[in-house]
This record gives sequence, structure tokens and C-alpha cells, in this order.
Amino acid sequence: MKLNRIWFTAILIALFTFPIFAQESQLVDETVARVNTDIITRSSLIKAQEAYKRELLEKNNNDVAKAEEEYKQNLDKVLDILIEDKLISQRATELAIDVEAEVNQAFVRLSQQFNPPASLTDLPEILKQQGVDIEDLRKSFRNDAQRRAILFREIFSPLYEKVTVDEKKAWYDAHSELFKVPGEYTLSEIFISLENRSEAEATALAKQIVADARTGKPFAELNKLYSDPKRKSTEKGGELPVFKDSDLIEYLRKQVEAMKNGDVSDPIRVDKGFQIIRLNEHKLAGLVDFAQVELQIAEQVAFEKGQNKLPEYFKGLKEKSYIRVAESYRKTGETN
Repeated sequence: MKLNRIWFTAILIALFTFPIFAQESQLVDETVARVNTDIITRSSLIKAQEAYKRELLEKNNNDVAKAEEEYKQNLDKVLDILIEDKLISQRATELAIDVEAEVNQAFVRLSQQFNPPASLTDLPEILKQQGVDIEDLRKSFRNDAQRRAILFREIFSPLYEKVTVDEKKAWYDAHSELFKVPGEYTLSEIFISLENRSEAEATALAKQIVADARTGKPFAELNKLYSDPKRKSTEKGGELPVFKDSDLIEYLRKQVEAMKNGDVSDPIRVDKGFQIIRLNEHKLAGLVDFAQVELQIAEQVAFEKGQNKLPEYFKGLKEKSYIRVAESYRKTGETN
């Protein structure tokens, strides 16, 4: 299982207060690792491990046995990511990269997830009630923002600039299922109500309207003259919401599938009256045009290439740094 960054961010909010596995140890601080001038403490390692446990529990649908097994297999990587965070933070300081605006935006987005949305003033107290220290969360947001900024600058951006058109088209073709666009029907209607009309009168009127529409009289004008004013569609000259292929109800599907753009249907007997349908446009199912997604594809290609360069990048940072892990944490990083 490849560790990700979720457990360093908002997952703490939802899950930080629930006990799982063995009872949590009392946080006793000691230096676990030194990374240049920074240190990683036992308490910060325990917090990261517990957050990772909770992520795994959620990922495995609360199957404790599976979560514990996956946790044991990846335990030593938790400390490694904390070391990487220190290196990233130091690199950000070295390059004078400021991510505070992004951190503030993260809190704005977080506040909007509450129902009702929380004010930024009230947010610290709300988080405190859920067992989350806002400064710990701010640090997590900052770590994530710094990691994104540094990796974009030093790995992904140079790769993005070198992605070729052939590479982008190859990725587009290989992932065509991501760009499928369903067919769409744009329809208009005229509804002849049976209210205050006999069946025969409504039938005759509907047939006359169809004849007028087919000889070129504007459909919207006919709608204004004859359609039931209580129908919502009359507000837009008879226009109905756009239907995707899969959204059309069966009787409409049978009617419009044989029609061409601009065709007007025969009167359709429905509940409480007759419906006349005009097919304004049928867009066939297809793919999003390559030009519309070319830039996003370039980003994805660069991201995928960059994944292979991450181990080498962090190896380089570590080789240039002073890193010392305490003896008792060197093999597994376990704290208990």
C-alpha cells in the first residue's frame, strides 16, 4: 500500500477522537530523529501513527484486523514521511516559498464543510470540541502546501514543460473512458390540456398545431398561443430541460429516436392531455475534444512521470542533510 497524505490533513477532524486498536499511549516527548536543525519528537510520531491507523480503519471499512495488518506492513514509512516533511519545510524556507495564503484558503474550505458553515472566528472552538488542535491542523495544512509547492517547482513543472503532443494524445487515447460524453436531447413541447375541452376538440387542435409547426410556423409562438400556461415550459417558449440519453423516459425515447433535428412529433396522448414534441437538437455520444483537455492531460502525464522521480529527489535531499534517527526507532519506527 502506498502511503498518501490524507492522514496529515482534514481526516484528523473527522476521526481524531475515536479510539481504535490498543489504548493510546500517554504522549511522552523525546527526540526520535534530528533532521538538520529540526527534531521529530515522540509525541509527533505517535500522532502521525494514530492518524494513519484511523485512515487505514476507514479505508478497510472498519475491519480492524485488515487495518492492523496493513499498519504493521507500513509502520516504518510513517517516520520516513515525517523526515521528508522536515526536509520539505527546510527547502521551502531556503527558497522563500510562502504558502500562508493557501493555508488560509484551506481553513476557509474547511469552514464551509460544516452545516451550517462555520465562521473562521468560531472554527477553533468547533475543532477543539472534536478533539482537534487548530495549530496542529494549521501545521498539517502548511506541510501539505509546502510539499505541493516544492514538488511542483522542482519536479512536476519541468516535466510539464517537456510533455510532447504525442505523449498527450497517447494518454488521451489510452484513457478515452474518462472523456466520454453522453448523448443529449434538447426538446420543446406544446401541451394541450383536456381541461375545458373534449377529447375530440383537444385532438383536433393538437393535429392543427402539428400541421402549422411542420409548415414553418415558429414553435415558440405556437406554444405561447396554445400550450397550457400552467406548464413550467411555457415560461421558455416550450423548452424542456436538456435530457441525457439515459434520462429520457421510455415514451419520449421511442418518439425522439426516430426524429431528426427540427422534426415535430404527432400528438402524444398523455395524462390530462396531448403533448407535441419538437426535437431541437440531438448531440450524439462521443468524447470531449482533445483540445479542451490538453492542458489537464499534460499535467497528468507530468504527475505520473514525477512519481518515479520522487524517491530519487528525496534521496538527494537526505544525502545533503544531517539526519540521525534514535537507535530504538531505526528499524520499525514503532513507539509502543
